[in-house]
Amino acid sequence: MSSKLAKYQQYESNNLRSEDTFNIVLLGVTGTGKSASGNTILTAMDPHLEPKQLFASRPSSTPVTTECQVKMMDNLFGRNVRVVDTPDFLSDEINDQEQVEECKKFCQPGHYVVLLVIQMGRFTEGEEGVLERLEMKLGCRIRKNTIVLLTHGEKAKGNVQSFIDERSHLRYIIGKCGNRRHVFKNNCKDPKQVKKLFKKIPDYETIFPDFTEKQSLIDCRVG
Repeated sequence: MSSKLAKYQQYESNNLRSEDTFNIVLLGVTGTGKSASGNTILTAMDPHLEPKQLFASRPSSTPVTTECQVKMMDNLFGRNVRVVDTPDFLSDEINDQEQVEECKKFCQPGHYVVLLVIQMGRFTEGEEGVLERLEMKLGCRIRKNTIVLLTHGEKAKGNVQSFIDERSHLRYIIGKCGNRRHVFKNNCKDPKQVKKLFKKIPDYETIFPDFTEKQSLIDCRVG
């Protein structure tokens, strides 16, 4: 085990099951925008974050994220939130069961939501089984806690629902996730799109006890 991972696991051992911490876990295949979406969430809290406070993100056909990465947000609507960026667990280039086990630690019942990240305009039939394959990899059914996050919404031509309706495989995945879906315009700096995402988290009013329509996202601190 690398010293970096060992240090990380030692730090997490005292915090992982903290009942006041909620996990937002980003899952998906390479190139869909997992890391960029994590950064969209983080910069909605603080638009002036330094690069070292964000996830490494760049356009690439090969995995940029090769191990679980974590960023903390303090006191988001009365709850500490952990944003978890993950590798592409379905990639042949990443075959690290240790990282799969690390990800599973963040998926404790009642304390997490999965954002299944799919890039609009790039969805292929090869991704149709992505939900079932991820569930098999993780060894648990995540669909009841999953929101399908469609990225690069700024490139969408026409109505988003029409885009979904025309792609039966995408419609199938969204249906299996309780028809929960959200669109990110990754080049948009408006934090409202992030706040709307939080409202789609199952039982969000219980998870975020201080959530109000008027409260700004910038009231919390990113660590």
